[in-house]
Amino acid sequence: MPMYSIVGHLNDTSQALSIALPALQHVSRHRQFTPWATEAGGQLFGTLNAAQICVTEASGPYAGDERSKYRYRSNLAAAQRAIEDRHKRGLLYLGEWHTHAEDEPSASGLDDDAMHRLIVSSQLNSNALLMMIVGRAPSTTGLAVWSVSSEAARRWILSTNPEET
Repeated sequence: MPMYSIVGHLNDTSQALSIALPALQHVSRHRQFTPWATEAGGQLFGTLNAAQICVTEASGPYAGDERSKYRYRSNLAAAQRAIEDRHKRGLLYLGEWHTHAEDEPSASGLDDDAMHRLIVSSQLNSNALLMMIVGRAPSTTGLAVWSVSSEAARRWILSTNPEET
Protein backbone atom coordinates (compact mmCIF):
# COMPACT_ATOMS: atom_id res chain seq x y z
CA MET A 1 0.00 0.00 0.00
CA PRO A 2 1.37 3.43 -0.84
CA MET A 3 2.68 5.41 2.08
CA TYR A 4 2.68 8.81 0.36
CA SER A 5 0.52 10.68 -2.05
CA ILE A 6 1.64 10.72 -5.65
CA VAL A 7 2.38 13.81 -7.73
CA GLY A 8 2.81 14.03 -11.47
CA HIS A 9 3.73 16.34 -14.29
CA LEU A 10 3.51 16.36 -18.06
CA ASN A 11 6.24 17.72 -20.26
CA ASP A 12 5.35 21.04 -21.89
CA THR A 13 2.61 21.97 -19.41
CA SER A 14 2.57 23.67 -16.02
CA GLN A 15 -0.51 21.81 -14.73
CA ALA A 16 0.32 19.32 -11.97
CA LEU A 17 -1.36 16.10 -10.89
CA SER A 18 -1.88 15.12 -7.25
CA ILE A 19 -3.33 11.78 -6.15
CA ALA A 20 -4.35 11.73 -2.50
CA LEU A 21 -3.55 8.85 -0.19
CA PRO A 22 -7.21 7.73 0.29
CA ALA A 23 -7.63 7.29 -3.48
CA LEU A 24 -4.33 5.40 -3.70
CA GLN A 25 -5.30 3.15 -0.82
CA HIS A 26 -8.64 2.36 -2.44
CA VAL A 27 -7.22 1.32 -5.81
CA SER A 28 -4.29 -0.52 -4.21
CA ARG A 29 -6.65 -2.85 -2.35
CA HIS A 30 -7.71 -4.31 -5.71
CA ARG A 31 -4.30 -5.14 -7.21
CA GLN A 32 -4.16 -8.51 -8.97
CA PHE A 33 -1.68 -10.47 -6.87
CA THR A 34 -3.08 -13.98 -7.36
CA PRO A 35 -3.27 -15.99 -10.61
CA TRP A 36 -7.08 -16.09 -10.41
CA ALA A 37 -7.60 -12.39 -9.59
CA THR A 38 -9.77 -10.50 -12.04
CA GLU A 39 -9.39 -6.88 -13.10
CA ALA A 40 -11.15 -4.32 -10.92
CA GLY A 41 -11.87 -0.69 -11.59
CA GLY A 42 -14.04 2.34 -11.16
CA GLN A 43 -14.03 6.10 -11.36
CA LEU A 44 -11.74 8.90 -10.16
CA PHE A 45 -13.03 12.08 -8.51
CA GLY A 46 -11.61 15.34 -7.24
CA THR A 47 -11.01 18.93 -8.21
CA LEU A 48 -9.55 20.68 -11.21
CA ASN A 49 -8.17 24.11 -11.98
CA ALA A 50 -5.61 25.61 -14.34
CA ALA A 51 -2.73 24.77 -12.01
CA GLN A 52 -3.63 21.32 -10.70
CA ILE A 53 -5.72 18.17 -11.05
CA CYS A 54 -6.35 16.72 -7.57
CA VAL A 55 -7.64 13.13 -7.39
CA THR A 56 -9.12 12.80 -3.91
CA GLU A 57 -11.41 9.75 -4.22
CA ALA A 58 -11.81 6.56 -6.21
CA SER A 59 -14.96 4.43 -6.46
CA GLY A 60 -15.69 0.88 -7.58
CA PRO A 61 -15.61 -1.92 -8.30
CA TYR A 62 -19.38 -2.53 -8.31
CA ALA A 63 -21.71 -5.52 -8.28
CA GLY A 64 -22.59 -6.29 -11.88
CA ASP A 65 -19.24 -5.18 -13.35
CA GLU A 66 -17.85 -7.25 -16.23
CA ARG A 67 -14.58 -8.69 -14.92
CA SER A 68 -12.04 -11.18 -16.19
CA LYS A 69 -8.29 -11.58 -15.76
CA TYR A 70 -7.60 -9.21 -18.67
CA ARG A 71 -10.76 -7.08 -18.96
CA TYR A 72 -12.86 -4.73 -16.85
CA ARG A 73 -16.01 -2.80 -17.60
CA SER A 74 -17.96 -0.88 -14.93
CA ASN A 75 -21.62 -1.47 -14.25
CA LEU A 76 -22.84 1.68 -16.04
CA ALA A 77 -25.75 2.39 -13.69
CA ALA A 78 -23.55 2.02 -10.59
CA ALA A 79 -20.83 4.20 -12.12
CA GLN A 80 -23.36 6.91 -12.97
CA ARG A 81 -24.72 6.82 -9.40
CA ALA A 82 -21.16 7.26 -8.08
CA ILE A 83 -20.65 10.25 -10.39
CA GLU A 84 -23.93 11.85 -9.30
CA ASP A 85 -23.25 11.21 -5.58
CA ARG A 86 -19.78 12.80 -5.78
CA HIS A 87 -21.14 15.72 -7.81
CA LYS A 88 -23.55 16.51 -4.95
CA ARG A 89 -20.48 16.79 -2.69
CA GLY A 90 -18.72 19.16 -5.09
CA LEU A 91 -16.34 16.61 -6.65
CA LEU A 92 -15.78 16.33 -10.38
CA TYR A 93 -15.63 13.11 -12.36
CA LEU A 94 -11.99 13.04 -13.52
CA GLY A 95 -11.66 9.66 -15.20
CA GLU A 96 -11.35 5.91 -14.84
CA TRP A 97 -9.07 3.44 -13.07
CA HIS A 98 -8.57 -0.29 -13.40
CA THR A 99 -6.02 -2.96 -12.54
CA HIS A 100 -3.67 -5.01 -14.71
CA ALA A 101 -2.03 -8.32 -13.87
CA GLU A 102 1.46 -6.93 -14.52
CA ASP A 103 4.06 -5.30 -12.30
CA GLU A 104 4.50 -2.16 -14.40
CA PRO A 105 1.21 -1.47 -16.17
CA SER A 106 0.83 -0.27 -19.72
CA ALA A 107 -2.29 0.65 -21.66
CA SER A 108 -3.67 -1.88 -24.12
CA GLY A 109 -5.46 -1.12 -27.36
CA LEU A 110 -8.72 -2.02 -25.57
CA ASP A 111 -7.93 0.57 -22.88
CA ASP A 112 -7.28 3.27 -25.49
CA ASP A 113 -10.47 2.42 -27.41
CA ALA A 114 -12.61 2.41 -24.26
CA MET A 115 -11.31 5.81 -23.15
CA HIS A 116 -11.85 7.39 -26.57
CA ARG A 117 -15.43 6.04 -26.72
CA LEU A 118 -16.05 7.43 -23.22
CA ILE A 119 -14.74 10.88 -24.18
CA VAL A 120 -16.91 11.03 -27.30
CA SER A 121 -20.07 9.95 -25.44
CA SER A 122 -19.69 12.01 -22.22
CA GLN A 123 -20.41 15.56 -21.12
CA LEU A 124 -17.16 16.60 -19.47
CA ASN A 125 -15.93 19.47 -17.33
CA SER A 126 -12.55 19.36 -19.08
CA ASN A 127 -11.05 18.51 -22.46
CA ALA A 128 -9.51 15.25 -21.21
CA LEU A 129 -10.07 12.36 -18.80
CA LEU A 130 -7.56 10.56 -16.62
CA MET A 131 -6.91 6.86 -17.14
CA MET A 132 -5.15 5.21 -14.22
CA ILE A 133 -3.87 1.64 -14.45
CA VAL A 134 -2.82 -0.07 -11.23
CA GLY A 135 -0.23 -2.83 -11.51
CA ARG A 136 1.27 -5.11 -8.89
CA ALA A 137 4.51 -3.25 -8.08
CA PRO A 138 4.42 -0.82 -5.14
CA SER A 139 4.47 2.98 -5.35
CA THR A 140 4.89 4.76 -8.68
CA THR A 141 6.45 1.73 -10.41
CA GLY A 142 3.10 -0.04 -10.34
CA LEU A 143 1.00 2.96 -11.31
CA ALA A 144 0.46 4.58 -14.70
CA VAL A 145 -1.72 7.61 -15.41
CA TRP A 146 -2.59 9.21 -18.75
CA SER A 147 -4.55 12.29 -19.74
CA VAL A 148 -6.67 11.14 -22.65
CA SER A 149 -8.32 13.60 -25.02
CA SER A 150 -9.93 13.12 -28.41
CA GLU A 151 -6.54 14.02 -29.95
CA ALA A 152 -4.00 12.10 -27.87
CA ALA A 153 -3.07 10.22 -24.72
CA ARG A 154 -0.23 11.71 -22.67
CA ARG A 155 1.43 9.78 -19.84
CA TRP A 156 2.09 11.58 -16.56
CA ILE A 157 5.55 11.33 -15.00
CA LEU A 158 4.84 10.24 -11.42
CA SER A 159 6.77 10.50 -8.15
CA THR A 160 6.00 10.33 -4.46
CA ASN A 161 5.15 13.67 -2.94
CA PRO A 162 8.51 15.17 -1.87
CA GLU A 163 6.78 17.21 0.86
CA GLU A 164 5.83 13.98 2.64
CA THR A 165 9.17 12.12 2.53
